[in-house]
Amino acid sequence: MSMAYPSAVHRRSLARKTLDTFEGYIRIDLVEERMFPASTVLRYLAVAFPVFLYYFQSTFLAISDDLFMTMLIGTAVIAGLQDALTGLTSRLSFAMERGTLETYLVEPVPWALIPVAMNIWRSLTGALLACAMVALGCLLGGTIDASAIPLALLVLFLGIAACNALGSFAAAFILLFKRGEPVVALYSLAASVLGGALFPIAVLPDWIRWASYLVPHTYVIDATRRLLMGDAATSHMAPGLSIGILAVFTVISFIAGLFVFDRSLRLARRLGILSI
Repeated sequence: MSMAYPSAVHRRSLARKTLDTFEGYIRIDLVEERMFPASTVLRYLAVAFPVFLYYFQSTFLAISDDLFMTMLIGTAVIAGLQDALTGLTSRLSFAMERGTLETYLVEPVPWALIPVAMNIWRSLTGALLACAMVALGCLLGGTIDASAIPLALLVLFLGIAACNALGSFAAAFILLFKRGEPVVALYSLAASVLGGALFPIAVLPDWIRWASYLVPHTYVIDATRRLLMGDAATSHMAPGLSIGILAVFTVISFIAGLFVFDRSLRLARRLGILSI
């Protein structure tokens, strides 16, 4: 199907098209957040509940502040990665239900950009929520190494990128089979346990511990705790090693995820699933 676009659009560079695409999807997300203000406010307020839960739990059980921050950092990372993991599938399902997906696809930009652009706002807000949870924990008496915050943010954004890539695989499944949320939900639950959100993975039995090294959550949680708390007791590898493995995982999964998503769109078009 050929479409005619103004010559000015054709003359735009790929970098300009990419920036315009990101800007367009962020505008759509901002409009939707203004359309449903109650949902938006509750989403941001909800992050305070697990913080207070772990704080009062640690006070009642008379456990140390370090254990409180150990649980809080793991939960904050999971919350930040969850938006990156499920944001694309939720947005894609919503677009398919409303019949607006095809309008996104007719834009003169590579289809491989769509997963990144559709989820960029939720990824950024997810990172913001994770930071807010840790900051609230510090206000309640928890302590972190402030000098390690920049490197910890780098680790968090690497994890968000990795989860975006994994979300692209789930989105490709949704495009072809119209279902995929149960798979993502099951993976999220498994990653919370295998990633050691509330405990070190060393307490897992040997027969399942190996699976922890297959999910990016493990490396993000481990490196973030080690950097912010400086406690090797709950860490099983050096932060540099975690960052290196996470970077390789992110690059490979991103390339593979975007390729699979692009091919799924083309297959859906040939099968008549998409009306373009």
